[in-house]
Amino acid sequence: MIQRLIITLTFLLASQLLAAQEAQPKIIGGEDANSQWHTLVALIQKPLKEQAAAGGAQYPVFQAQFCGGTLLSENWVMTAAHCVESGTTSGNPANLEVLVGTHSLAGSPNSELLLQVQSIHRHPGYNASTSRNDIALLRLAEPANPSLSDQASAVLALPETDTELEDAESYDEILTALGWGVVSYNTPDRTGPIYALDLQEVNLDFVTNENCQDLYTANAPGQDPIFSTMICAYEPDFDDGEDPFGEDSCQADSGGPLFLNGSGPRDDNPQFGITSFGYECGDFTLPGVYTRVSQFLGWIEQVTSFNGIEMRNLTIGDDDGQNQGINNFPITIPVENTGTLSATGFSLTIQHSKDITLSASQAGLECAAASSTLTECTYTGSAIAGGSTTALSLNADDNGGRSTGSEAMPVTVTLDKHRDYHRLDDSGTVTLYFGEPLLQFSAEAVCLTPGASSSQMRVEATLNNTSTQIDSLGTQVSGTLPETLTLVGNASPACDFDSGDVVCELGEIEAGEEGSTTIGVTADPETMETLTLALGNDNGLAVGSSLSVDVELDFTREDLEECPVIPTTTARPTSGGGSSGGGGAFQLLTLLLLGWTGLARRR
Repeated sequence: MIQRLIITLTFLLASQLLAAQEAQPKIIGGEDANSQWHTLVALIQKPLKEQAAAGGAQYPVFQAQFCGGTLLSENWVMTAAHCVESGTTSGNPANLEVLVGTHSLAGSPNSELLLQVQSIHRHPGYNASTSRNDIALLRLAEPANPSLSDQASAVLALPETDTELEDAESYDEILTALGWGVVSYNTPDRTGPIYALDLQEVNLDFVTNENCQDLYTANAPGQDPIFSTMICAYEPDFDDGEDPFGEDSCQADSGGPLFLNGSGPRDDNPQFGITSFGYECGDFTLPGVYTRVSQFLGWIEQVTSFNGIEMRNLTIGDDDGQNQGINNFPITIPVENTGTLSATGFSLTIQHSKDITLSASQAGLECAAASSTLTECTYTGSAIAGGSTTALSLNADDNGGRSTGSEAMPVTVTLDKHRDYHRLDDSGTVTLYFGEPLLQFSAEAVCLTPGASSSQMRVEATLNNTSTQIDSLGTQVSGTLPETLTLVGNASPACDFDSGDVVCELGEIEAGEEGSTTIGVTADPETMETLTLALGNDNGLAVGSSLSVDVELDFTREDLEECPVIPTTTARPTSGGGSSGGGGAFQLLTLLLLGWTGLARRR
């Protein structure tokens, strides 16, 4: 049953309480909040609480609550800047406590759920007259515990989450506001508003900023710009009989959250807004205005970094599909930092079959088996820059010796102390593909340019990866040129030549794809020679692959097309190996680079 209490303190205490709350909004037209909400906190003024307790008040904590907030981690709470303005009683951290892990303000004034605030960090761009940048962070002097069943860290909306909201098929009751604020002004003796003892919630419609600005321009008593750092919500179709004052957030709901409604756990619903300002509670012509959380993620990272225990957002990046091999082979796990500041000091949990054993293979990464099917790793190496992905290197041993098939390994990245502000994207999947690529290798002469003293012929080597899932990595075609042949560097853009050996790099050839490279050679016009080419790569070849091919080179042929003209600038080195002078090496490097193939609520 909803307990709705009229403030009944002494005149002095009541005056102090109302003065502290008159500019802050509470839930109008709502109902008792679902018991599964656990990210909410209440901001409590210690002097008011102590005064109420000394005066024998039944609910001192209730008497002293003035704003709401959200638990971000063990050490951080997010609220509105106007709740903790500089120069006010609530702007002094020594006067503040945060109530966590409960929906009721009826608890003991000495409850262990009341945590002291260590410091207040208001946004430096906060403007009291326009409510712009109405956001603040509170660092707790003693940690909360989001691991408990009655506490949870919030999931903050990302810019892309905002886009999903804008693109929703319907805006009807898509958002939920919560708070302990005013629930009614309809008191029997008209002496004041009725406040909620238990947490309340109300479902609201999303309003685009453009439409919100139009409503404020037409109906607000003053000039109220709706900035891009704000978000609006209201309920235009409230029930007049049951909700005579409409549905809205109201006084003392300030600093509390505006969530997206979802079908999953309540605590996983992204928080889009912080209750900031409005006019008459429940007036559907003037929506409530909230600070748009996604616009302040960089600021949250910055503030929490400067003050220790930084907030970040890490996720498992896209699997590149290159974790392939048989028995023992290298793999990578991509960790993406979607924020703006660098991050290190996190852990990975990797689930796998009993046949797989994982070990770290790079500096700063340590891994150990937690069980036969779970490996836990910690990373303290070089920080991952904001907006980038780092592929962490491990070795995988497949004790089952599989040569076909695959295994998907769920991976979760975790920051300690619940410091990830968007934990919904902490998990991903990395897939191991067992086997080796199956390559069919062929080569043939494709053109001939006859000459009086020297003719040029080009050979095209083609590789077809017929595997359905295994890529060929670091693929090469190599061979030893007979003494009668000279490599034409310009006509062999992916090839290098040293001491009689030619090596052509094709790189990665994906499963089901084809790659090719061209080798140009010159010889005397009457030359007939056999060129043997071999195939190699970095991740092995399946049985049935073509490992080498012989190409018969007949420089007297008349059935081949003439080769496109490319100046011959690379001479065959002497048998001693190496080119003469630095100029030739520089030119060849240039050719390789250029010709690579195969590649806020206040009232």
